[in-house]
Amino acid sequence: MWQRIAAIGLPATGEFALIFITTAVAYWSIRGFGPQAQAGYGIGARVMQAIFLPAMAVAFATGPIAGQNFGARHAQRVRDTFRHAALAGAAIMLSLTALCQINPALPVRPFSNDPAVIGVAAEFLRIASWNFVAVGLTFSCSGMFQALGDTRPALISSASRLLTYVVPAVWLSSRPWAVLHDFWYLSVASLTLQAVFACVLLRHQLHHKLKLFGVPAL
Repeated sequence: MWQRIAAIGLPATGEFALIFITTAVAYWSIRGFGPQAQAGYGIGARVMQAIFLPAMAVAFATGPIAGQNFGARHAQRVRDTFRHAALAGAAIMLSLTALCQINPALPVRPFSNDPAVIGVAAEFLRIASWNFVAVGLTFSCSGMFQALGDTRPALISSASRLLTYVVPAVWLSSRPWAVLHDFWYLSVASLTLQAVFACVLLRHQLHHKLKLFGVPAL
C-alpha cells in the first residue's frame, strides 16, 4: 500500500518541483529588465495563481469522482467526468480571460502603486490570459491521471516545459533584441503545448485502462 501511495504521490511532487524550476528561470531570464519588471511579473504571477483557484477546484474534484467510477468499472462515467470537468473548467477560464482582456490592471492595483510595476503586471496578465483555457484543461487531465492511478503522464507533460520554455527562455535572455513581452508569449506557447501533450497522454491512458472494460475510450 505504501508503494502504491508513493507511486501516485511522488510524480505529483515532481510536478511542483518543475513549477518551481520554470518560475525561477522566468525570474532569472527577465533580470536584465530591472527590478520593476521582476516585481510586476511577481505580482502578475501571484494574481494569476489566485485566478486559477476556481478551475483548480473543479480539477481537484475530477480525481475522486472519476476514480470512484473507474474502481466501479463504469467506463462511460469516467469519460463523462472528464468531459464535464473540461467544459466547466473551460467556461470558468473563458470568463477570467475576458476579465484580464478588458481590465488586466484591476486585480493588480491593490498590490502596488508604482505605475511601471502595474504596467508590467497588467501586460503579463493580458497576454498570459490567452492560455487560461489550456491551463484549465491541463488541470482536468492531471485530475484524471490521479483517478486512473498513474500520475507519471502528468509529470511527463509538465517536464515538457523544460524543452518548450526553460531552454528557449535562457536563449532568449541572451538576445539583445528581446523585449519583455517575448517571454510572456513564450510562456503562452509553452503552456498550450503542454495542454495538447497532456490530452494526448490522457487519451492513451484512457484507451489502455478502459479497454479492460470492453468499451472504447474517448
